[in-house]
Amino acid sequence: MVGTKVTHHMMMSAKDGHYVGGLVNGARIIDNWGDVGTELMVLVDGNISLFLGYKNIKFTAPVYVGDFMEYTGWIEEVGNQSYKCHFEAWKVATMLDRTDADMTGIASTAATACVPPIKCGEAIGSLFISKKDQRGPQRDDFKDAVHPSK
Repeated sequence: MVGTKVTHHMMMSAKDGHYVGGLVNGARIIDNWGDVGTELMVLVDGNISLFLGYKNIKFTAPVYVGDFMEYTGWIEEVGNQSYKCHFEAWKVATMLDRTDADMTGIASTAATACVPPIKCGEAIGSLFISKKDQRGPQRDDFKDAVHPSK
C-alpha cells in the first residue's frame, strides 16, 4: 500500500487559461492532484475519501494552455483512517512558441516533448476514510497489502 502510485495525463485546454498569455492558474494543478488522490483511495481502500488538506505546496515552473501535463501521487504513510500522499505535476510536452520569428512555416499544431520533463509543482496531501467506510483493496495487486485498520 505504501508506495502505491497513480498517474493522470492531460493537455491544458483554452478553458484552463486564467491569466494573460495563456498562463494556467496553480489551482488547476491542485484540482488535478485531488483526482489523483481520489483514484489512489479507491484502489487501496474502496472509497473516494475526504481530502483533509495540503501542506508544502510549491509551484516550480509555469504551466500554459497547450502544455501536456502528468500528475502523479503516491502513498507515503498510512494511519488508521488517514493517508499521507506526495503529489507532483510534470510538464511532458509543450506547444511551440509561434511568436518566434524563426518559426515561420511551422504548423500551428507544432509541439515538442520536454526531455527531461519539467517539474511544475509538488505538495503533500492528507486524505481520510473513516473505518466504517473502509472496504480494502479494490485491485488484485493490492489484495495482499496489509491494511493498518484490519
